[in-house]
Order: sequence, then C-alpha cells, then structure tokens
Amino acid sequence: MLNTNKNLYIKITLAFLLTHSITFAASVSDIEKIEKNLIKTETELLAPELRLDELFTERAKYDGIGGWFQNSKKKAIEAEIAKEQEKVNALTNELKNLNNQVQEMVYEVAQTYESQKDYEKAIEYYLKVTNRTDQVRQRIAVCFKAQKNYMQAIKWYLEMKRTDNVLIEVVDCCKLDGKDKEAIYWLFEILEPLNDNSAENTAFKLIEEYKYQNLKIDYPNFFERLSKIYISKAFNNYQKNPTQANADYKKAVALLCEETNDPESSVSMKIVNSYQDLYTEALEILAKQREAAERNFQDKINDANEAIREAEHRLRRAERDAERHYQDTLRNAEDSVKRAQKRYSDIMAKPEATQQEKDNAKRLVDSAERELQRVRNGRFEIVRNYIRPYERELESAKREKYDLERDKIQIIENFIAPYKKKAESTKKLLQMVKTLHINNF
Repeated sequence: MLNTNKNLYIKITLAFLLTHSITFAASVSDIEKIEKNLIKTETELLAPELRLDELFTERAKYDGIGGWFQNSKKKAIEAEIAKEQEKVNALTNELKNLNNQVQEMVYEVAQTYESQKDYEKAIEYYLKVTNRTDQVRQRIAVCFKAQKNYMQAIKWYLEMKRTDNVLIEVVDCCKLDGKDKEAIYWLFEILEPLNDNSAENTAFKLIEEYKYQNLKIDYPNFFERLSKIYISKAFNNYQKNPTQANADYKKAVALLCEETNDPESSVSMKIVNSYQDLYTEALEILAKQREAAERNFQDKINDANEAIREAEHRLRRAERDAERHYQDTLRNAEDSVKRAQKRYSDIMAKPEATQQEKDNAKRLVDSAERELQRVRNGRFEIVRNYIRPYERELESAKREKYDLERDKIQIIENFIAPYKKKAESTKKLLQMVKTLHINNF
C-alpha cells in the first residue's frame, strides 16, 4: 500500500506530465486514466482499512478467558476480517500495479528528454524512478557524461555492478576529465587479473597508447606491471593461439627492456629464472606442508590414542561399579518386597478394608516378589547392561583410530592439496615460459 508521501509524489509527477507539452511514448489520456484510477483506488482502500482496524479491536475482546464461551461470535468476526483483508490485498495490488505504470512513464519521460539532449531534465526524471536498476544508473551516468560532468558520471558508473565494460566507461570519463592517473588505475583494475573479454582488448589498446608526463612518477613500476599482464595473456593464448602467445611474450619482454635497457634475450632469461624461482619456492612450501601434514596426522593419532585410554579407564571403573550397582538394585528390590508385605499386612489387619484394597495390596506383593526374583536370577544381565555403554564407547574410539590409520594417505593428501596444486600450476607456467623463451630468443 502506498503511503501519503508516495501518493503525493505520484500526483505531483502526474500533474507535471499533464502540464508539459513534450511528446511522450504514453498518451495524455493514458496518464489521466491512471491518475483517476489511483485516486479511485486510494478512496476505495480507505473503507476496508478502517473496518479492519475496528474488527481487530473487536476480536481482541474475545481473547483469553472472556472469549471461551463466545466461539460463534469470534468465528463470525474472523470470517469478516478475512473478507476485508482480501479486499485490502486486492486494492493494494492494484495500487502497486498503477504505481509501476507511473514509474514506467517517468522512465519514458526521462528517455524522451535524453533523446532531445535535455540532459538536466532527463537526469531529474531518471532520479524519480524508485526502482533504480543498473539500467537506470547507466542512463544517469550517460547524461552526466554528455553534460561533461565527468565526476558525477563516474560516481553513477561505480554504483553499477562492477564489470570490465563499466570500468571502460569510467576510464573514458577520467581521460575526458584530464585525470590521467585515475585512468591508468582503472585500466589496471580491468587487466588485473585477465578475464579474456572484449573490454580487456580495449583496455590493452588504451593502456599502450596512454602516455602522459607524470606516468613514471605516478606508476614507477608501470612497465613491470604491464609486462606481467602480457605474460599472463601469453599463457592464456599458449594452447589456443600459439602465434598470439609468442607475440604477447615478446611484447612483455619489450616492455621490461624499456625500463632496463638490457638485451631482450637477457631480459627473457630473467623472466624464465623468476618462474624457476617461483616453482622452487612452491616445491619448498609443499615439502614443508607435507611435513606439517604428517605432524597433523600424528596429532590426530595421539588424540585417538588418548580417547581410547580414557574410554578404557571409564570401562574399568564401570566394571568395578557394576557389582555395586547390582547390589543396590537387589537391595531396592528386597526393600520393595518388604514394603509391599507390610502394606498387605496392615490392610489385612483392618476390619474395614475392602476386598478390592486387599486384592490390590496382594498384587503389589506378587509384583515386588517377581521383580526380586528377576533381579536374583539376572545378575549377569544387569551387570552387562550397566557396562555395555562403556564398551560401546571404547569400540567407537578404537574404530575412529582404525579409520584414521586406514585413511592416512587421503588425509595427508587433502591437507597438502592446495600446495600441491600451486606447485603443479607454477611448474606448468615454468614449462610454458621456457618454451616461449626458446621460440623467441
């Protein structure tokens, strides 16, 4: 349901639409019809809402003890509440649909202003759209950009979902605004890491062409960063496009040569050595983590052994306590027989005792004697039942240790898996960069 402020906004918006001569996708008669329907629906909604308030107040009177004997009245009120709620829901949905239509018209108005290059008015009406999707944000950014208000355009672009295509627009606004350092920053954001899309192709072209006076001051490692991106590009193309991969690698080497002035073959060899170092480091880390995995596994075994020792200790204690438990059970059974016999004797001694009371007392004696006999004959079972949970606990602890020992290789492999994957990945990169070096230098 629309609140008062929203209703007022809709009416103001509609009034504006009706009083301006601009040509819209929606006709004036359509707008007038929606305005009339909004007012009519709001009026219709008022009565069932007020009636619902009254019914809820009336229904509250029958809560608690006061309503125990008023069930028919409660049901009648609840039935009327359901009926009025249905009316409110239907009218609320209708208002929502009408509001959506208004929002669509507001968007169309903004589009019309934009097409006529009245960007100020276009922005004004895009901002009136309450469901501000990325589509709306993009139109606002485009209008600000057309006004050469690049900072505002960037603000709205960055409120959109962060994609490389959006960041290309941010780069363009930075360039147009003379903000060179920021433009380079966002170009690197697009290229690091590579995602192999068309926006990156544009970013590569821009960053190669983009030179300004303070570039080396703002980005002292500019060529190194860009070189690494080209090496990544070469790796991406290595299988699917070897020719392009070689070109990318040569570009990476050439960029580093701009910084060092060393021969290309020497620079390329340094790149190979750097990947050799990465691979060696990855192997060292893997070896250390394998040792850590062994220690971690041994810790698990130690914990399992400790759990077994504790379970064995509890079982031994239970075995000692089991006889005492049996004696306590036997004593309780004997006491129950004595109490039942005394009660039976007391009842039999009363002249006023009924036959039913005598029979009940005799049944209690018989039951207590049967239980006593069961306890006397069931010593082994009672003792076994007492210690069985402790035996199961010990069996579970031993089974956990067995499972650990059985799965030792897999447990260790799971522990070192990320480090092993890293070593395999760096080995693959090293092999590729060696091939690229041989192919080109």
